[in-house]
Amino acid sequence: MNHAINWTLAVLTALVLSTAYLLDGPSDYQAAVDSAANARATQREQLAMEKFSRAAQAMCGGENASWRLLDNGSVQCFTKRGFRTTK
Repeated sequence: MNHAINWTLAVLTALVLSTAYLLDGPSDYQAAVDSAANARATQREQLAMEKFSRAAQAMCGGENASWRLLDNGSVQCFTKRGFRTTK
């Protein structure tokens, strides 16, 4: 009987040790997928900001006009001497 318990414990220990790799953290593949997703999101954000900047520049009077994004999300245009024009 003692012999059967030893074999049972040995088999259970082997089973637990053989499945221990499933308890690891994220794999290298998952890290690469997450990194690529973050890179795509950053690129989309940069492209959107560039598009917004071009639109604000055009709205404020062209390539020589200056503008600033205000806290409430609106755009403040300035003249070439730095005076405020439109909002």
